[in-house]
Amino acid sequence: MAAEPEVLDPADESFARDPYPYYAALRSQRPVARVALANGTHAWLVTGYEQTRAVLADPRFSNVPPQAAGRPKPDSPAQRARACLARHMLNSDAPDHTRLRRLTSAAFSPRRVDALRPRIEDLTDGLVRDLAARLDRDGSADLVDAFAFPLPVLVIGEVLGVPEADRDALRAWTYRVGSPADALEQGAVDEAWTRLYGYFTGLIAEKRRAPGGDLFSALVHDSSEGGLDDGELLAMAFLLLFAGYETTMNLLASASLLLLTHPHELAAARREGPDRWAAVVEEALRHASPLEGTTWRRTTEAVDLGAGARIPAGASVLAVLASANRDPSRFPDPNAFRPDRYGAGPERAAPHVAFGHGPHFCVGSRLARLEAATALPRLFAAFPGMRLAAEPTQLPYRPGLLVRGPRRLPVTAAPSD
Repeated sequence: MAAEPEVLDPADESFARDPYPYYAALRSQRPVARVALANGTHAWLVTGYEQTRAVLADPRFSNVPPQAAGRPKPDSPAQRARACLARHMLNSDAPDHTRLRRLTSAAFSPRRVDALRPRIEDLTDGLVRDLAARLDRDGSADLVDAFAFPLPVLVIGEVLGVPEADRDALRAWTYRVGSPADALEQGAVDEAWTRLYGYFTGLIAEKRRAPGGDLFSALVHDSSEGGLDDGELLAMAFLLLFAGYETTMNLLASASLLLLTHPHELAAARREGPDRWAAVVEEALRHASPLEGTTWRRTTEAVDLGAGARIPAGASVLAVLASANRDPSRFPDPNAFRPDRYGAGPERAAPHVAFGHGPHFCVGSRLARLEAATALPRLFAAFPGMRLAAEPTQLPYRPGLLVRGPRRLPVTAAPSD
């Protein structure tokens, strides 16, 4: 197995396209390791399955962002906007996290999420019609732009009360803040933080003036447990939008790519129905984790994770979900896409950590699963002859260590479609 590079550069295109050999080398040698990053800092990467679960459940790993996780940045309007929008519950510990999570959990209860199924079906069918028209007109289409992106944006937009007309701008801004600055033109990240701050400030004012039946209106006017202050509302809006579409977009795109490159698995899903489609979703979450890593943690004291892995107090720590989900000690043949490992029966695979673990387990996980399990069979039923129109190994991927998925997914459909 090749040794990992001395310096990890998350903005490198080849790493973004296929980070798994690096993680496998690191995991086999040092599943908890201090690595040098291209931005001049060091961090501890946790790549083993058991170690990742341990970190995510251990309160000694604080979610309050470590100040040393990136380059020092001078004060500016963009930095102040970023600091405000970063006050969300993923970047907090108990008791603040407990209060913030309780205020949002009701909106993502099983009953409320499951009630969205008919609307998700309608939105999916509308996008399928639009995709068919685009394929008829142009002969090809980008499945990310035409399907994987708009569906979760439309769904979370309805949940939050975000106007559909704003979705393209919000996508551009959230893409930038989720990417390493080195991968973008100078100033792009700062501009995106400033724009997001301004947008959500205006959205809060609008919800106060004319509340609707959406979740964000409820949060703006909720006074239980003291409610949310303006800064918390801004941060909550950013988190729910970013988490509500970014991860589901990457799940839909990655699952589609896996099915297009594994036609026997697509045939099995078509043949076997809903249970098999649910297994496809679970295996796509494991195999192509839409969140590559968690948000940064900081050790509040020295922590011994065993096997000589002692992390000092005040260290920056990143649990790499994409690596934990391919740990061969928990997932035999981990690099293979095998939905049958999540079928019914005693041989069912270990739970993956695509949605995290512990107190910060993703509150929207049920909605993401519902969207994928609803949309994917309708998409592939509508286009039985769909083909990938690019070499899979050359597709561009999101840079960075936070989110992961193909940026473009060009497809064609057979004339009989």
